[in-house]
Amino acid sequence: MPSRPPQLRQQPARTTSNWDRRKSRHERGYGREHEAMRRVVLAEEPLCRLCRAKEPPQFTPSTIADHIRPKAEGGTDERENYQGLCDPCSKAKTARESARARRRAR
Repeated sequence: MPSRPPQLRQQPARTTSNWDRRKSRHERGYGREHEAMRRVVLAEEPLCRLCRAKEPPQFTPSTIADHIRPKAEGGTDERENYQGLCDPCSKAKTARESARARRRAR
């Protein structure tokens, strides 16, 4: 049996991540209407649009309904502004858009 009680150590201060500051998907406009549009886009475009545009074409299933012109840059939720993308193409496009936004902010 210990002769004295254990010492309580202070927990290091938790830094706030970007996920804590970001609004929820519904607050950002990705609610029920977006889910319905996502189903339409993936049904109409079962293959990734960017992969099919490559030379030679690749045939990768679409898993993400992506805004062609991002909502943050004035894009709309109309069907014409959506495209079906695979996960790698979506991540690459998001990285390009983020870099462009950072350059604009300077």
